[in-house]
Amino acid sequence: MSYQEKKSVTNIISSIVITTIYGLIMYQRYLNGSMDTSNIIKFWAVVLLIFIPISIIARIIIMIVFHVIEAIIQTAKGEEPDAEMDVTDERDKLIQLKSTTISMYIFSIGFILALGTQLFDVSNHVFFIVLLAMGFLADIVSESLMIKYYRSGV
Repeated sequence: MSYQEKKSVTNIISSIVITTIYGLIMYQRYLNGSMDTSNIIKFWAVVLLIFIPISIIARIIIMIVFHVIEAIIQTAKGEEPDAEMDVTDERDKLIQLKSTTISMYIFSIGFILALGTQLFDVSNHVFFIVLLAMGFLADIVSESLMIKYYRSGV
């Protein structure tokens, strides 16, 4: 597996773990009544505004650990640790552009679906859950497409 594929797999796993753990913690807090649910918009604003920095910090820590482990593995193999880690060429940019474009289409469809839930007088909770689920799906699809494109040699 190439470095980019390993990085994408790490991003997929970290995305699943971070979102699952955060979702379970917030759901437990919601069930325990420790969060103010009288205003649904404020509730979801708090949930999202807490999730964003936690997710960013966790991903940064995970990527630092990934780079350190990858450097240790490269050194153990007798290779130069930075040989392929920092190289970004036009192919890498094209792969990232293609996967990002498709993931943005998925998120856009999810946003339209989330707005569509409001046409049928569904709870505002459903709007935010659909929005978060489609953002999560877009992230997973983007990283999966990167693996696919690196393997097929776009």
